[in-house]
Amino acid sequence: MSFRKAVFWVHLASGLIAGVVIAIMSVTGVAIAFEEEILAWRDREVSRAALPQAGAARLTPDELRARSLREYPDFAVTRIVVPRDPLRACELYAGREGPLYTDPHTGKLRESRAHALHEFLHELEEWHRWLGLHGKGFAFGRAITGACNLALVILCLTGLWLWFPRTWSRRALRPRLWFSPATTTRARDYTWHHVIGLWSFPVLLVLAVTAVVISYGWAHRLVFTLAGEEAPQSRNFGMMAMPPAIVPAPSPSAERLPLDRILATAREHFPDARHIGIHFPQPAAPGAPPAPLKLDVTLPDFMPSRAYVPVEMDPYTGEILQAVRFQDRSAGLQARVWMRFLHTGAGLGLPGKIIATLATLASLVLVYTGFALSWRRFLKARGLR
Repeated sequence: MSFRKAVFWVHLASGLIAGVVIAIMSVTGVAIAFEEEILAWRDREVSRAALPQAGAARLTPDELRARSLREYPDFAVTRIVVPRDPLRACELYAGREGPLYTDPHTGKLRESRAHALHEFLHELEEWHRWLGLHGKGFAFGRAITGACNLALVILCLTGLWLWFPRTWSRRALRPRLWFSPATTTRARDYTWHHVIGLWSFPVLLVLAVTAVVISYGWAHRLVFTLAGEEAPQSRNFGMMAMPPAIVPAPSPSAERLPLDRILATAREHFPDARHIGIHFPQPAAPGAPPAPLKLDVTLPDFMPSRAYVPVEMDPYTGEILQAVRFQDRSAGLQARVWMRFLHTGAGLGLPGKIIATLATLASLVLVYTGFALSWRRFLKARGLR
């Protein structure tokens, strides 16, 4: 058997084994890639604030929280997100519950309309990551999707090798570079498979390789090993966690600053911030040292993790004890985070998401044409065609 024929059979077997799962991950991936935009569109009316009257003062975070507790006593607010845009409502969260929108000038509360849609997108995400399996089937589902991500890498590399014609000529290259009229269904599928495969190859390879890094611990660790670093145990957002800052011991008469003062100080340090989230302080255990006040600052950047700056402040003086920008992170962590957002295209903003979506839709055509060509080969081998 020639080397080219061996590559062909590896390509064919990988496609037949992983094709259906790749199609499922592609369909679900398109939807969840635009989750942020979809949810924002659904809440586009309730997330707006009324135009404030001349001279109207903004309510403080503590006042907004107190008003929400009066109307929603079971919604124990733990965090408030204050936007820079005066026409956008503040967002209240109770742990992972929320958002509950509140007008910063009137305190009027509005519930999110996107909860059902968020649950639906979450289910799609579970199908994308582990085929929607739970309980004992969870590990099995992750193993299947991980293996199919590896198979997609193999399909990309073997497909590129098979794309090159045996003889280089204009006649051989033309149907592989662009669509040409086909006299048979097989010729059409052959042309589509080659042309779409070629033009989507770079993006699909990036999506596949980054998916492998997300799927496997060894691939996650390899990124840090290549950067000469020790990999964090967490493979999700937790890998960006930092050790808490130490608050200097306050004087016996010291009092905590009001949160509006904290917010004003944060705006002085981050004047271009799009949002500033404040975690309401929790009751401390008796005798425990004071904990820093945590803030989430969102800078104007289209990649979420690059825009996110975790900040810790002294609750008594307002001094910033720790603020970690993305560029302050280690090279390995930056590379790992980039891979997470290149997988969805979000690393390049909305254009990146669109490019990733087009390539993902192209993979559906490749799965279809690959199965169709294989089926005709099977029928021909059985003498049925």
